[in-house]
Amino acid sequence: MRVYVPATPHALAASLEGSWTPTVGFAVTERLMEVSSHEDSDLLDEQARDAAALVSVTDLHAPRRVVIVADISRSQVTPAPARHPAAVDIAGTVPADAVVCAFVDEAEAALDAKMAAAGDPEALDRLYERDLLWYDAGELALVESGEA
Repeated sequence: MRVYVPATPHALAASLEGSWTPTVGFAVTERLMEVSSHEDSDLLDEQARDAAALVSVTDLHAPRRVVIVADISRSQVTPAPARHPAAVDIAGTVPADAVVCAFVDEAEAALDAKMAAAGDPEALDRLYERDLLWYDAGELALVESGEA
């Protein structure tokens, strides 16, 4: 199952080490499909990704939005619709080869991320207007170090 995991920049390299154990993610769940106005699978994926991006800033206080995408065994994923229609709980370690890519804000989004984490709705709106940058799994260590 494709899972969008809220993260911090530090988790990018850690996700490739084979000992990454995130506990919360977002996916295209049955509940999300029931409540969403979208039927297009790409738009449903974006909704799950955007929910994870929000959590990375508001709950994890990441200095910018970070979402790590992994293909996780369904046996490791349990829907958690009480938190969010796309929310899932993740059990166990996510293998390094399950990590597909990541979406990360550009460095210029840091101030808005900080302000959004502090509850500024205008900063959150500005973050939503920004595109998340896509990085292949092979580039994640470079993103954390600032080389990508």
